[in-house]
Amino acid sequence: MNREEFLKKFTVLGLASPFMANLLSSVSNEEFFGSEESFEGKVIIVGAGVAGISAGHILSQKKIDFEILEASSVHGGRVKKIDDFADFPIDLGAEWVHKFIKARPPILKSLFDGENPDYPIFRYFPETYSLWKDGELKEKNASKHWYIWNDWKFTQTTWYDFFDELVTPAIKERINYNSPVKEIDYSSEKVVLKTATGKEYTADKVLVTVPIKILQNRYIKFIPALPEKQTKEIDKEWMPNGLKVFIEFSEKFYPEVLVLDNLVERIVVGNYVYYDATLGKKTAKNILGLLADGHESEKYVSLKSDEAIIKFVMKELDEIFDGKASKYYVKHIVQNWTAEPFIQGTYSHRKASAKKLSAPLDDKVYFAGEAMHPKGRTIAVQGASESSYLALEKMFEAAAKKGR
Repeated sequence: MNREEFLKKFTVLGLASPFMANLLSSVSNEEFFGSEESFEGKVIIVGAGVAGISAGHILSQKKIDFEILEASSVHGGRVKKIDDFADFPIDLGAEWVHKFIKARPPILKSLFDGENPDYPIFRYFPETYSLWKDGELKEKNASKHWYIWNDWKFTQTTWYDFFDELVTPAIKERINYNSPVKEIDYSSEKVVLKTATGKEYTADKVLVTVPIKILQNRYIKFIPALPEKQTKEIDKEWMPNGLKVFIEFSEKFYPEVLVLDNLVERIVVGNYVYYDATLGKKTAKNILGLLADGHESEKYVSLKSDEAIIKFVMKELDEIFDGKASKYYVKHIVQNWTAEPFIQGTYSHRKASAKKLSAPLDDKVYFAGEAMHPKGRTIAVQGASESSYLALEKMFEAAAKKGR
């Protein structure tokens, strides 16, 4: 099956779901990778974010030997949650379900087609929306700006739960935590990986799924070095700083969405928005979220501690709402993604060619992740997941041509 046939099948068949317990015995990735598209050898996946665990899911189903090297002590990457802040789980990372994006790998099929009752989603459409600009708070017509809210959210669960319950159980034993890869040597027939702890791993193929910032900051040394064209493309990509903050209040004094400074900039340039985190949830609590990335996030992430960040946020909210934030404050949590050592930011903003970014090295080292989707269609969770399918399909095709 060639690439065109693969992508056509991806689109036309709607991507049957292989992860539900009652379907695992009857549906497999063989429907998407022909039986000849396999690999006899060992694969090492670098990174246990969405792309990494999606790749592990594929390799597990195809019974291919693999290991995952994860730099941190947890899996999930930028998919992260907290259970004990409220009476519903909160997404500290990826939160919205972008249904308008058509990249839907098999493990997401039932979610996007509304066939999975355990993970219901709802249309995210705030009814109250205000703009804070030049020291003035103005109420706006939410329906007039319907195009902004063209997203969905989980009703009572999170992206983390979705993957952790349906994908990772079968591959968790293959994940090596606290194993940051510092060197990938693909100069010989086998690929040798060295971690910061001094441990070595050997593989026939490697799939790198780390955030683009890790590559930009040269955290991983490649031997031979990455081609100059690829390095330039890596450096061209923009993965800005950013954070999320959640605050519980005893009273609700804010609209469902509060946009700061400029509505058009918030759509085009980067997020800088407060939002009611309880919208669509089964709760009586009052929890306000802050999502900021790009240039507007600098005033938050440049601060030295979470305490300094929340102090700044509360001062900002008090100015907007005449001191009500401090009056009704209960508690907070800060997730500073820039401060995460093995992530260092939010998500890529498509300033580079994803096809050039994801070019394999000598048919031994491949790349996947939200910045590496070769079609450049999406930076969302489903794009990160699909990028692994496409990278492994390319890997299997190359191996088949070499007779391995």
